[in-house]
Amino acid sequence: MFTFNTSQCYGGGIRWNTINFEHPSMFETLAMEPDLKNVVKEDLNRGKEGRELLEECLLITERYKGKEHPSSVTHLLNLATSYSRSKNFVEAERLLRTGLEIMSKTVSPDDPSITFPMLHLGVTLYHLNRNEEAEQIVLEVLRIREKAFGKDSLPVGEALDCLVSIQTGSGKEDAKLLELLKRVLSIQEREFGNESEQVILTLKKVVFYLDKLGRKDEKFSLQKRLSILKNKFKQKVQY
Repeated sequence: MFTFNTSQCYGGGIRWNTINFEHPSMFETLAMEPDLKNVVKEDLNRGKEGRELLEECLLITERYKGKEHPSSVTHLLNLATSYSRSKNFVEAERLLRTGLEIMSKTVSPDDPSITFPMLHLGVTLYHLNRNEEAEQIVLEVLRIREKAFGKDSLPVGEALDCLVSIQTGSGKEDAKLLELLKRVLSIQEREFGNESEQVILTLKKVVFYLDKLGRKDEKFSLQKRLSILKNKFKQKVQY
C-alpha cells in the first residue's frame, strides 16, 4: 500500500512511500450468522477456484497458440465476467480490451460478434463511473446490432436496456429515456410474451418515468396492468 509523505511536499523528492497494510479484522471475525458465513466462504472459494481454472486455460492456449490467437478471446471474456462478478472492474476492463483488440484483427468492425464483448465493456465502464465512454461504446453496439439483426430484435433490446441504465446516470432527459424503455418493452413482449418476468421489470421502469413526467393517464393504465402481472407471477412462483 502507498501513503502520502507530507514531509516531502515542498522539499522535492518522492512524495509517496510504501507501507505494509495490516489490520486485525479478518473475515473470520465478522459479525455474521455462522451458516451464512459458511455459505459466503464457499461462494468465495468457488469463485476463486473457477477463476484459477479459467486463467490456466488461457495460459495453455497462449502457450501453444500464441497470445493473439482468436481462441484465447473466449477465455479472456470468461475471465472478465468472473472479475466483474467479484467487482474487480479494473481487471475486467483490461481483459475485455485485450479480447477486443484480438478480435479487431480477425473480424470486421461491423461484425455482430464483436458487440458482445463491447457491450460487456460498456457495462464495466459504467460501473467504473466512466459514463461518457460507456455510452459511446453502447451506442456503437446499438448501431451494429440494428444493422445486423433489425431494430426490433432481441439483441437490440438488450443494448437499449443497457443504454437506459447508462444514460440515467448521465442525467439524460426523462422523456427520451421513456421512449427507449418503450422500445425495450415492445421487443420483450414479442420475444418473451406479455406476462414474462422481463416485461414486468421493464413495465416498472416505464411506470416510474411516466410518474416523473406527470403523465397520469398513461401511468394509471400501465400500473393496473403491472399489478395484475405481479399477482400472476407470484402465483406461478408459489406453484
